[in-house]
Amino acid sequence: MITIYKNHYGDLFFKIVNENEFYDILNGIEKIPKRSVYFFSELDINSFYLNNIGELIIYNCKKELSSKKTFIDFSPDNELIYSILKLLKKSIIPITIWDLVNFYKKGYKIRYLKEKDNILALYIMNKNVVEFMFFEVENVNLMNQALYDISTFVDDTYVLNVYSYQKKLISLLSLKGSIEYNKYKIFKLDGYGIYIGSPQKNDSNKLIEFFEKIFENSETLATKYDEFDKTSKDFEKIIDLSRKNYGLRILVAKNKNSIIGNCDIFWNITRKRLEKTAKLGVSVLEDYRNIGIATTLINNHITWCIENSNIHRLELEVFSNNTKAISLYEKLGFSIEGKRKEAAYINSKYIDILMMGYIVEPIRFFL
Repeated sequence: MITIYKNHYGDLFFKIVNENEFYDILNGIEKIPKRSVYFFSELDINSFYLNNIGELIIYNCKKELSSKKTFIDFSPDNELIYSILKLLKKSIIPITIWDLVNFYKKGYKIRYLKEKDNILALYIMNKNVVEFMFFEVENVNLMNQALYDISTFVDDTYVLNVYSYQKKLISLLSLKGSIEYNKYKIFKLDGYGIYIGSPQKNDSNKLIEFFEKIFENSETLATKYDEFDKTSKDFEKIIDLSRKNYGLRILVAKNKNSIIGNCDIFWNITRKRLEKTAKLGVSVLEDYRNIGIATTLINNHITWCIENSNIHRLELEVFSNNTKAISLYEKLGFSIEGKRKEAAYINSKYIDILMMGYIVEPIRFFL
């Protein structure tokens, strides 16, 4: 089994060489919390589990005779980062803010072409390998500009990764005599084993069952079991708001058909002075703790907030007796900013409530 990586949205990536290896991977990842799983393979995999979403085609390209620099080197700036991330969303595989940070810190060349506030084209390369190339619109003149710009940095030949949906770029490379020397089919797997995602409308009763179990046995939450009064209709409305990202974003972790974890963020859409602060809450059923579910859920929200220009700050409150949670939050980047002394009363004892925060402005992570 060859693990490529797990991104901060919870996606897993694998390169596989045969169908037997695919089934070995399935056995190995069943209990790993994840969002989607991506497989790169030179062979077809005939499995009802998988959805073939496209191909990664690797070209050997010749340096252009008329090379000319027209692109600009990337230098971290919040608005520029948001614009680049918007363009990267065109990829058939998820590329996150953390990938961009890693490329930048490792010294990859990140160059872009911009018109006013709009990024027209972008490529990311390391030495003689162009890892990614994206265009707002696949215009021949724009694609040629990118190839001319790349040619100012490479030797006589270089490697260029292209996705199968980039049909005009593939046609242009063919006309220029570029040689296709490898091709990987990309397969996607959703909803396997323990996985995370947005709740569906028919999850309202499952959420009630989940929260009843959480509140029944918890001494680290503000709500007690007999105080929980949400109905199925309430959750249907909540789920609808979440699906629209209308001041609320909910993620759930599922195992088979049951909800085993919940993590939500909400922000005030009615008060302009407070709308850029989101508050986070997370809960996981006791039998499923300590296997990375909370980490996967929270990292997904953190990444979404960093990539969202409408959110500047993420915050949470935690009882001081919940030491495992505090340790996890600190590990994921939250800082203790203060406390409400003896604000909670549990089992005849007063408990402090700690306030923790995380500034999610993207430029911070490039410095």
